[in-house]
Amino acid sequence: MAEFDSTRALDEPQLALGLRLMESIIGGRWNPMILFAIEQGASRFTDIRNHIVHISDTELQRKLASLTQSRLVEKVTAQEDARRGEYALTRFGGDITHILHHILDISYKHLELEGQAAGEPT
Repeated sequence: MAEFDSTRALDEPQLALGLRLMESIIGGRWNPMILFAIEQGASRFTDIRNHIVHISDTELQRKLASLTQSRLVEKVTAQEDARRGEYALTRFGGDITHILHHILDISYKHLELEGQAAGEPT
């Protein structure tokens, strides 16, 4: 697997593809929360919705479809009931979620909440 080379031209197609992916995941409202909910064991639509405060059914359906199309999430048939679908992270989705954890770690280390120094417990 090729690793990122910071000397690559900024207009290289693979770099542009990677940057669009980052923008769509990180910039897409709800996407990280949906990935984290699935990672934490929420597999059915209602489980995911219950993990995320204030997301509408319509928006969750849209986001799950987008994450599935991006191959971060896959919809599989539930073992106990073939009529129900469940969502799972793909290997790619697991890798992206792992990176999102690192971004959160950096935020805890370097960003301050109002009236609280970075790194202090809440």
